[in-house]
Amino acid sequence: MKHFLIPALLVCTGFFSCSKKKVEEPIDLPVINQSRISLKPMFGTENLQLDSVYTMSNGFKIEFVELKAYFSDIQSNGSVMKDAALFNFRETGNLVFQANQVVSNPSSIQFGIGVPSAINHNDPSLFPSSNPLNIASANDMHWDWNPGYIFFKVEAKVDTLVDGITNCDLNLTYHVGTDSYYTAKTISNLTWSAINSNLKEAWLKLDLKNFFENSGNTIDVKTETSTHSAQSQGALTEKARQNFAASISAL
Repeated sequence: MKHFLIPALLVCTGFFSCSKKKVEEPIDLPVINQSRISLKPMFGTENLQLDSVYTMSNGFKIEFVELKAYFSDIQSNGSVMKDAALFNFRETGNLVFQANQVVSNPSSIQFGIGVPSAINHNDPSLFPSSNPLNIASANDMHWDWNPGYIFFKVEAKVDTLVDGITNCDLNLTYHVGTDSYYTAKTISNLTWSAINSNLKEAWLKLDLKNFFENSGNTIDVKTETSTHSAQSQGALTEKARQNFAASISAL
């Protein structure tokens, strides 16, 4: 009987000692502060959605089908928040970028609309896959024939007959690029909101009614229907460049 009890006690002792494993303390991971810039397209006072119809001041009906833009060298207080970002309204909604960056509620940011000449003509396949300038992300925002990036793209369809019938059958295409149309922009009076303890967000707006109807620089959608930034299209390209930049402001 004694010989039976001794192994049994040893088994019990081993069981309880194994069950008392040391509980590891959780590892405190470093806190990563992030910033996010979002952009809300609008048509005057209306929130803009692609494939929806809006009314211009002259009564023309307009439907937007594509809206993309490159923003680069995005800075706040001399600190670079993001080297490059691609706004693609149809694919990624309002997001311009989100980055690991400490933001102490700066009231202004500076950025370029487009891609600076120093990298505009680089081979897009050589950028890292995570970079928005990589050809997989750029896709149709890069010209093979130029070569270089399209800085912003506004595509729409318009009905220029004010007859109570909506038939947006006239295509509008504004593809602005090439080095001379790169535009520096400063946005002041930004408002930052805390999404959570580690993420802050600021909103911009892009007024596409103003893009066409900017005072003193109106685009005539009957005659100024298209530019791909060719030399012969310089007047319309410059008008589109100015109006696009003037239509971006703090929300």
